[in-house]
Amino acid sequence: MTAFPPGTQDDGLSTEPRLADRDDLARRLAEAARLAGAALLAKRAARDVTIKADGSPVCSADMAADHTAKKALARLMPGIPVVSEESVADVAPAALFILLDPLDGTREFLAGGDSYCVAIALIQGDRPVAGAIAAPATGRLWFAGVEAFAQQTSPDGALLGPARQITVRRMPDEGPTTLVSRFHGDALSDGVAHALHSANSRPMSSAVKFGLIAAGEADLHIRGGQTMEWDIAAGDCILCAAGGVVLTLDGQVPRYGRVERGYRNPPFVAASSEALARRALAAAA
Repeated sequence: MTAFPPGTQDDGLSTEPRLADRDDLARRLAEAARLAGAALLAKRAARDVTIKADGSPVCSADMAADHTAKKALARLMPGIPVVSEESVADVAPAALFILLDPLDGTREFLAGGDSYCVAIALIQGDRPVAGAIAAPATGRLWFAGVEAFAQQTSPDGALLGPARQITVRRMPDEGPTTLVSRFHGDALSDGVAHALHSANSRPMSSAVKFGLIAAGEADLHIRGGQTMEWDIAAGDCILCAAGGVVLTLDGQVPRYGRVERGYRNPPFVAASSEALARRALAAAA
């Protein structure tokens, strides 16, 4: 991969040369994500947990992945500020910036589960234009710019075989498969799934849910509880590129870089189609 041209980080968005090939940008994010994922696997036994001011857990694995991802992003996408969950107060968003969650699903990781991931998104203005999610325990990698792709990885982060393009599936006749949060369930999610006659509810942690819907392995995820922008930005990009949609409960797309709300997201629906999302929103209302 070639470096970005020097001195371009302050260009106007309409002439931003680094956005010319969004799929290449996604591959760069994917490289950073899979390297950070390998760092998580290397720290699989980490149990040195502390509780942050917001009540969420953090351990040395989070910090190792954070360091690895930032080092890779500095090499692959120099000059673009990185707003990370683990150093959010240190960097401000810009017209073009990166949102990084080095370990989405820390509780899943600490419980010995496998549906945790690294999530990285490139934000232009207030919307993601490229994103990547690496789930190292299952060897899965999803990334998207204009198109969405999936690829397999080895435990050391190496790529296994070529990337394949992915798209959402047509909803099965028996009803949607709904992905529910393993550790953060809420009444809204359960109520909407019941109202839509969900054929199957699968407990799952982290932004892995977005990758599964984008790859045609599930149909719906509703989240009424608290999430942060770095939790969903990469998944938003990947799912939309695969033909799906993410909508907040007022029917709008999520917006990112909102420092004034502490990077918190409103409740949202992620679905394999806008029609399914609108049905979920109606049920939520």
